[in-house]
Amino acid sequence: MYFLYVDESGIEDLTGGTNHFILIGLAIPAEKWKSLDLNLLQIKQKYQLENQEIHTAWMARRYVEQSNLADFGKLSWNERRMEVERNIRKRAGQIGIQGNQKKIKNYRKEVSKIRPYIHLTFDERKKCLIDLAAELGRWGYLRLFAEAISKPHFTIQGNQPYEIAFEQVLTRFQAFLAAFDEKGIVIQDNNSTVAPRLNQLMRKFHRSGTFFRMIDNIIETPFFVDSCLTSMIQMADLCAYALRRYIEKDEKYLWELVENRIDRKDGIAVGIRHFTGKRPCQCSICQSHGRYL
Repeated sequence: MYFLYVDESGIEDLTGGTNHFILIGLAIPAEKWKSLDLNLLQIKQKYQLENQEIHTAWMARRYVEQSNLADFGKLSWNERRMEVERNIRKRAGQIGIQGNQKKIKNYRKEVSKIRPYIHLTFDERKKCLIDLAAELGRWGYLRLFAEAISKPHFTIQGNQPYEIAFEQVLTRFQAFLAAFDEKGIVIQDNNSTVAPRLNQLMRKFHRSGTFFRMIDNIIETPFFVDSCLTSMIQMADLCAYALRRYIEKDEKYLWELVENRIDRKDGIAVGIRHFTGKRPCQCSICQSHGRYL
């Protein structure tokens, strides 16, 4: 039995946000879950994050509330928290004086996202992500299945990027399970917007298969869980972020640690596709997938 943990990176909306929409599935044997989860917990404990969600995009950015603090790295973790909280209150006051409710709301959201990590410097947050990615890269039985959609080149009528990406990831997971005569369960980050769409789509796949194959080895519709409750969804988030940053920014420091876990057959990276429509692409992902035009 395999668990496939699914998460995305980027904005699905074709009209704005990121240039790519990424969907990744991280598959592990069910019997390995407990030991792998413990390994991740031990890494999180090194950074006092054992009770916190790892949200890679928020950890990987710089915080203006830290930037003007002299010798911030020399302070204790508790001292850092106090100093950053002081700057948060100061900045919140400045935004509040402006009276712009949208800015106030956005800053409250930003603070809620970064607060778990304010005791860590930018380099320490980056090192934590590297440690986690390196741990994933060492798990020889872990497999990644990914779809990276270039939104400017997405012209598939009657479909949205999420549905196409989900079908692609699911098809590859099914092929992997069938090859080893295994069963699998899909576990996805709880998203009230996409959950009904994916449940309906999954029922259709169970009845008549995807465009590519029948779905005989995947059990039930996806199980939706809050990402804060499971480290494996958080690791899928890390991998999805790493892939998007690699494709869009040529940022390699995380992706190069996990790309070896992409499912391969006869040397071909069958577990991943970079969709660019009719536009030729010779990026490393397309070449490893066997696409040369």
